[in-house]
Amino acid sequence: MQPADMIAAITATAALPPALWLLSAYRSRVASVGRAIRHTAVSHTAAAAVNASVIVLSGNDSEALERLLDRIFSQSFDGQMEVIVVNDGKSENVKDVVTRMRNSRRANNLHITFTPPETRNVSHRKLSITLGVKAARHPVAVIIDEQSTIPSDRWLTAMTSPFADGQIQIVLGSALPDPAADISRKGSRTYRTFTHAADAVAWLSAALRHSPYRGCGGNIAYRRQLFFDNKGFSSALNLRDGDDDIFINRVATGANTAVMIAPEALVTFSSPTSRSEYRSRRPRRFFTARRLRRSTPRFFGFSSAMAWLFTLLSVLSIALAITGRDWIIAAAAATLGIGVWLTLTLTWRYTIKAICGRRLLFSLPPIILFRPFSNIHHKWLSRLRAKEYYTWG
Repeated sequence: MQPADMIAAITATAALPPALWLLSAYRSRVASVGRAIRHTAVSHTAAAAVNASVIVLSGNDSEALERLLDRIFSQSFDGQMEVIVVNDGKSENVKDVVTRMRNSRRANNLHITFTPPETRNVSHRKLSITLGVKAARHPVAVIIDEQSTIPSDRWLTAMTSPFADGQIQIVLGSALPDPAADISRKGSRTYRTFTHAADAVAWLSAALRHSPYRGCGGNIAYRRQLFFDNKGFSSALNLRDGDDDIFINRVATGANTAVMIAPEALVTFSSPTSRSEYRSRRPRRFFTARRLRRSTPRFFGFSSAMAWLFTLLSVLSIALAITGRDWIIAAAAATLGIGVWLTLTLTWRYTIKAICGRRLLFSLPPIILFRPFSNIHHKWLSRLRAKEYYTWG
C-alpha cells in the first residue's frame, strides 16, 4: 500500500467517531424537537380549571396590537381570562386601541397599565412584565408581545393546560420570527432563519430532556406566586436584558417546568426583520447567556467541532485516496460524507419546518459549518460592548 493510500485509510477511519456522534447524539437531539411538535396534543379538558391573565407587552405598533387583541378575544378557552396591556409609553394610540376593543367586544376583562415615562435606570421590558404580573388577578400569567401572531384559537388552552398539574409552575412556549416578515437580502435572511431555529432547538431540546435553562419571553407562562416568591427580576435588574433567560435559568427545574410546543401553541412575530437589528440583539443574547447553565451550549459547541472534524477528515481522505488512485477508499469516504450530511440536512429541515421556520435544504451544510465562527464574532462583540448592556454603571 502506498503512503498516500495508508494515510487516506487512517483519516477515513478517524472520521468514523465524529460521524457516529453526529448521526446518534446530535441528530437525535435536533430531531427530538420536531418529533415533539408533531406528536404533542392539546388537552381539551384540563384547562377548564385554570384561570389566566394574558399580559401583552406593547410598544408603538398599535395596528399589530389591535390584531393580536382581536385574536386573543377569539380564543376558545374554558377558563376565566383577563387581558392586561402594558403600554411602554411609546405610542398614544395604544390607549385608543384598548378603548375601541373594550367597547366593541364589551370586554370588561381588558385592562391597560403603563410604564412611567421618566424611568431610566431599569429595563423597560422587565418593568413592563413586573407591572403586568402585579396587576393580574388570576394565578397564571401568560406573556406575549404585541407583534406576535397567534396560530390557533387553542393557543391559550395549550399554554395553560399543563398547569392542571399542581406541580407545574412554568410553561415554556416557542416564539420565532416570521420568515415572511424578513425582507432583507436572501443570503443573510437564510442564515438568520437557521440561527433562530438552532437557538430554539437548543433550549427546547434541553427542556424536553427535563433540563430547562432559558425560555422565550414572547410566549411563556408561569404562576404569579412563583414570580413573587423569587422576587421577580431582582437578581438581574442591573441588566437591560435577561428577563426570559436569567429568571427562567434561576427558577426552572425539570419537575416544575413543562414544554408546550403543540402546533396550536407555536407563535411567530414580525421582528427582527433587519440585518442591523439582528446584529444588535445577538451580542446582547450572548452577554446574558454567560449567566446561564452551560451544559446544552457545550453539547452543541462540541457537535459543531465534530461536524468540522468529520468534514476535514473526509475531504482529506478523499483527496489522498484520489492521489493514490485508491478508488475504493475514495468512494467509501465520499459515501460516508454524503450520507452524514444528507441525514443532518434532512433532520434539520424536518425540525425547522415543524417550528414554522423557512424551509432550507442545500444551504444547510455551509450554514452549519459557518455558524460557530459567527457565534465567536458575536461573543467577542458582547464583551466589547459590555457596558451598553447594563442599566447603570
